[in-house]
Amino acid sequence: MDSSPFTAIDWTLLIAFLLGTTWFGHALRGKGQDVESFFAGGRDLPWWAVSGSLIATSTSALTFVAVPSVVFKPGGDLTFFQISIGFILGNILLAHTLLKAIYNAKYYSPYDFVEDRLGRKVANYTRLLFTIGAVLSQSVRLLSTALILSVVTGLSLQQSILVIGLFAVIWTWMGGITTVIWTDFLQLMIFVCGSLFILANLLFALPGGLTQILEIADDKGKLVILNLTANPTVTYTLWVGIFGTTIFEFAQKSVDQVVTQRLYCCRNLRDAQKALYGACFANVTVWIMLAVGIGLVAFFEVNPLPTDAAAQIASEPDRIVPYYIINHLPVGVSGLLVASLFAAGISTLDSALSALSQTTTTNLLRTYIFRDRPDRFYLKLSKGCVLFWGIALSAIALLFNSTKELGLLDMGLSVPGYVYGSILGIALLAWMRVGDLRAILVGSIAATVSILLLQEYGVSFFWWYPVGAAVLIAFALATLRLIPSKSVPKA
Repeated sequence: MDSSPFTAIDWTLLIAFLLGTTWFGHALRGKGQDVESFFAGGRDLPWWAVSGSLIATSTSALTFVAVPSVVFKPGGDLTFFQISIGFILGNILLAHTLLKAIYNAKYYSPYDFVEDRLGRKVANYTRLLFTIGAVLSQSVRLLSTALILSVVTGLSLQQSILVIGLFAVIWTWMGGITTVIWTDFLQLMIFVCGSLFILANLLFALPGGLTQILEIADDKGKLVILNLTANPTVTYTLWVGIFGTTIFEFAQKSVDQVVTQRLYCCRNLRDAQKALYGACFANVTVWIMLAVGIGLVAFFEVNPLPTDAAAQIASEPDRIVPYYIINHLPVGVSGLLVASLFAAGISTLDSALSALSQTTTTNLLRTYIFRDRPDRFYLKLSKGCVLFWGIALSAIALLFNSTKELGLLDMGLSVPGYVYGSILGIALLAWMRVGDLRAILVGSIAATVSILLLQEYGVSFFWWYPVGAAVLIAFALATLRLIPSKSVPKA
């Protein structure tokens, strides 16, 4: 696909953003001299910063690139809007259920909660499931950001992944979760400004403005919002939004350490609940990018794509936003917008590195290999794990590049579904203080088989989360009833 070069001005602005954000993260890194500061920010961060970090983590480059492509692609429309209902309901549900039980005990992760209720063996199995899910989902997000950088700047995909991974590792190294949260907050501001600029540019690029955009979009059937079909193979329906996505969001916020680690940085339970309520505004970024998708439909109807570009975008709709940025925005603005894409992509990756490092260091290496060492040793070990996971996620992102038939958005949302339903089921059993490793393994196998069957029959991946959790709980309870186990540890 032909594209204009990324100019020296663009490069200057992009590099200035990366260096400026690095300085910002260093200045606000906090003490960072012990493991609790590195992974929990001393439990003294303001709720609004934590909330902004939650939004930035969930608003990855997938939102910037893939949400508009859902509208732009042939047959696309606004039905993705229905999914945002569940994003709101899931946060509210967590704020009034599991959060209180997990937060008040001052855990580092939800898997510590599981260990307290169901024992170390169950907790370690849960941590293994989390690691699998996090590695899969975060690798897709890394790939999406690298794809943008590659298309816009001309760097190879490998070089793009290296740059993103390098800065994510450095920012995480500097001050652990404190640096991650503050850089996330800054990056969120840049992301929102960047997306609003694209939307405004599209509005002013057409002589008829908003009216012309809506007329063209309506003629092409792009303004459909509601889909009331009960067909479970349709991904974006009202029922998926109300039920499937609610459980998806509940699972993500309650059992995904990439997300939940931030909640443990709040000063108290009330602030953690406020952070969750504030995180509901992540939907605003989704709505903006859906509007961008509508604007792109109208813009390229009036200004048709060149033949070669049209052919490539038809097969890879995720390239439409990068193409627009590099070909239809003023010099310099491209650099700022690529910076906003970095803001989305790196904020998600450094969050994953911090969470995976915490799980690996405190729950594996510290427990089984490096026991009774000084705290400074564990801090260095944590930073070593950050580097290890940075390399691992980069390598897996390259593997995913050859298997993205689903599209980046659907891939990013679906791959955690293989395990996150099971993790949620385990967390709910821990909440009820019921279960042992044998029963949970039986339930986990049944849940995995059920999800593979749903995939085989084309059932929307959003249903994998509630089905996986329900099947695990049902089979675990049945196993306990048929073959009674020893008593479960008391909290």
